[in-house]
Amino acid sequence: MTSALVRIGDLSTTIVVEGVPEDAEGADRITLPCGVATLSQHHIHADPPLPEELTNAIGEMIDHLDDALREVPALVDASRVTVAEHHVEVIAAVEFGGPIATPTFVLSRDAAEDVFRTLATESASARRHNPGLPISDVDSVVAACCALVAVMRGLQLEAVTVSIGGPR
Repeated sequence: MTSALVRIGDLSTTIVVEGVPEDAEGADRITLPCGVATLSQHHIHADPPLPEELTNAIGEMIDHLDDALREVPALVDASRVTVAEHHVEVIAAVEFGGPIATPTFVLSRDAAEDVFRTLATESASARRHNPGLPISDVDSVVAACCALVAVMRGLQLEAVTVSIGGPR
């Protein structure tokens, strides 16, 4: 069984595919040169973000995912995808309505898209009132949503497992 761990960081996103034989064609790890901070710095400037800013941020991540799929073809066959790092934990907490006490949380694509639509259409001052959203993440959460939605769209995922407190 092939699984993948996607770590969405500030400056990069790392994907590790597990369950691939050592001698299989293609690497089992790839680092994409974009993360939450880079997507935010390059694309998201208005408050609330403009539709074209969101489209461009998602598009950049999907373009890099397309490269990853060419370099790590086993990624397309991953039966389980876990996403990790602080930014995706925040998105899961917003969907849940507060801190999550379990080690993992299953986030459906519909729920991720709903959180994205909600947060992307709010100003930073309105986002501050969302349950589960720490004040320190008000400015970065929209870029985090762009990254996560892009991963789910690009890999055609119906759900991901969010690792709470670190990869699982």
